[in-house]
Amino acid sequence: MKMMNQKPVICLGCAFWDTIFKVDQIPGHGAKVLPERAVQAASGMATAAAATIARLGGHVELWARIGDDPTGDSFLRDLSREAVCINRIRRIPGARTAFSTILVDSAGERLVVPYTDPSLDPDPSWLPLHEVAEAAAVLVDMRWLEGAKALLAQARRHGVPSILDADVAPPEALREMIGLADHVLFSEPALLSLATSTSPREALIEVATDLGAGVVGVTLGSAGALIWQRQAVEGSISAFPSIPIRAVDTLNAGDVWHGTYAYGIANNWDLSQTVQMANVAAAIKCEHFGGRLGSPRLSEVFGRSRAAT
Repeated sequence: MKMMNQKPVICLGCAFWDTIFKVDQIPGHGAKVLPERAVQAASGMATAAAATIARLGGHVELWARIGDDPTGDSFLRDLSREAVCINRIRRIPGARTAFSTILVDSAGERLVVPYTDPSLDPDPSWLPLHEVAEAAAVLVDMRWLEGAKALLAQARRHGVPSILDADVAPPEALREMIGLADHVLFSEPALLSLATSTSPREALIEVATDLGAGVVGVTLGSAGALIWQRQAVEGSISAFPSIPIRAVDTLNAGDVWHGTYAYGIANNWDLSQTVQMANVAAAIKCEHFGGRLGSPRLSEVFGRSRAAT
């Protein structure tokens, strides 16, 4: 195994306080549901990815916005336990920290009800962009576009690898953002929202060939991931299957996948290993209730990967 990169990965974007309930089934109509278990945790796409990188042993900073409220206090306290650098999280006076209530059923599927306070100032001018030159990689999501655009532009200026978690968002926003990153990694619904094809493989070719990114991929849950590389044979797609598991909770699986991918890029893993390890890490997470709290350590990821081969 190569020595870990001491430079930080910068994750920018979504910061939520999640309340997660484990229930037998998600009701389809009005009802009172008594949960079997409940946890609360700092979460959100970029946040969960950052926590994943920290658990893998990487150096990581979260650049995000939260409110100046008790929920924000809980968010920072929880995330500090994961060895994520929280010095670049801005607390906005008078704003409420974003929060979610989530139901996870016995099959691991979830119902997510998120709320973001519109008074969370989107202005990115406070970001310490001069620090990007010393980063190993940057990862952004689609939930703070102003900050993401500023960070991606600075990463490109300094030749720092950039990764976009291209999850569901307005199509015009997705089209703008996917042109700015080196690694564009879609969720399946986000990819299909931009393509005429309903096949993920055909949609990936359709979208990727119009981009400047070196790598374009799509995560497919239990089916693993498909990856397109610019340097590969034209039009070829590589399929990376996941490992078989019994899913308990799929919440944050994609975020764990992206965090592991960013860790691999930052540590100069080859692309095949990076995607395979991301698949394994996301699968391990799904075996545990509690959203991103189920993200694994590096030894677990390598152990499960070896066992699967």
